[in-house]
Amino acid sequence: MVLPVLASLAARRASMSTLSRVAGYAALAGAGVAFAGLAGGNLVGSNPFNNARLTFPDDLETNDHWISFEAIQTQGRGADIISSLGLGNLSGKFTTGGGMAFLPMPSNVSTDYNPEYTSKELGPAAGQALKPFDRAIYGNNELGQGALSGSTMASAFAGGVAGTAVGAAQRVAGAVGAGDAFDAFLKVTGGLAVNPHKILLFTGVNFRDHSFSWKLSPKNRYESDIIQSIVQFFTFHSHPEYISGGLFFKYPEFFKIKFHYPQYLFEIRPSVCTDIRVNYHGQGYPAYIRNADGSGIPAPAEVELTLSFKETEIVTKDSLNPPRMIQQPVIQNPNIQVSPTDALGNVQGGASVR
Repeated sequence: MVLPVLASLAARRASMSTLSRVAGYAALAGAGVAFAGLAGGNLVGSNPFNNARLTFPDDLETNDHWISFEAIQTQGRGADIISSLGLGNLSGKFTTGGGMAFLPMPSNVSTDYNPEYTSKELGPAAGQALKPFDRAIYGNNELGQGALSGSTMASAFAGGVAGTAVGAAQRVAGAVGAGDAFDAFLKVTGGLAVNPHKILLFTGVNFRDHSFSWKLSPKNRYESDIIQSIVQFFTFHSHPEYISGGLFFKYPEFFKIKFHYPQYLFEIRPSVCTDIRVNYHGQGYPAYIRNADGSGIPAPAEVELTLSFKETEIVTKDSLNPPRMIQQPVIQNPNIQVSPTDALGNVQGGASVR
C-alpha cells in the first residue's frame, strides 16, 4: 500500500516540476522575443527584398516548370505564448517577409532519407540474457511461442549468470592491467574470444541536406541585373545581422522551397541556407557581355550558382505524404491474371496462372 502512494506522490511532483519548467521556458522565450523586438531585431522595412518576386529567366513561366524559394523572417513563437497568457500583446512583433526567387528546375534534383542507428556492446552478462529477445524483435523465432515461458526465462537467467562471471573476470583482469593478457589466455588455451554481444539501437533521424546548381546565361542587360539580384537575395537572407550594438546576432531568414509540380518528386521541409557558391566565369574562362550597341558595364556571360540547404525538421512517418494507391498495369497475356498492388508493391489477392 505504501509503494503505490509513494509512486503517486513522486509522479505528481515530477508532473508539477515539468509544468513549472515548461512555463519558465515559455516565459524566457517570450522575454527574449520582446527584448529582440525592442533591440531592433525586426527586419521588416529595412529588408530591400521585402515582397520582391525575382524570376530568371524573364520568360520562366512559359517553361511551366520551376523551383521557388521564399525567404521568411524567423519568428519567436514564445511571443504567442506570452500573449495567450494575457501578459502582453507581442504576437506579430516579427512578421514574415523577404520576397521570393523563381529559378528553372536545376539539373540535379535528389534527396536522401537517413534514419540513424548505432551499435552498442551489451557485454557478456546483459548480452547472454537479452540478445535472444533482441533477435526476436527482428523476426528470429528461436524463442518460439514460449518466449516468456519458465524454461526460456530460466535459460536467459542462466546465460546472464554465466555472462556475469565472464564479465567479472574481464573487469578484474583489466583492473590489474591484465585485460589483454586475459583475452590472450582465452585465445591460446581454447581459441576463444569473449562475445561483446553487439546490439543495434535506433538513435534518431538526421536533418536532410539539399543542393541545387544552375548555369545562368543572361540574354540581355535586364536578365544580368536579375541574376545579380538573385545572388544578393540569397546572400542577404542567409546571413545574420548585429543587434544591440553587436551583443547579439539576429537569426538569418529560413526558406520555403517548392517545386511547381511536386507530385512525383518530394516535399522539402523549411530549410536554412548553409552554403552559397557563385562562379562568375561559369564557362571556364572570362566572358562578358555588353548592351546591343556595345555600351554599358560588362556583365558575366554565364554565372554558375550553387545553393545548399539543410532542413530544420526531421522526416517521420507523420511528415511523409500518404502513399498513393496504384493499380498494376494489366499484362496482355490471357494465361496470366494479375491482381492490383498497393503502394508498397504488395499483391492484393495474389496472381494466378491458368
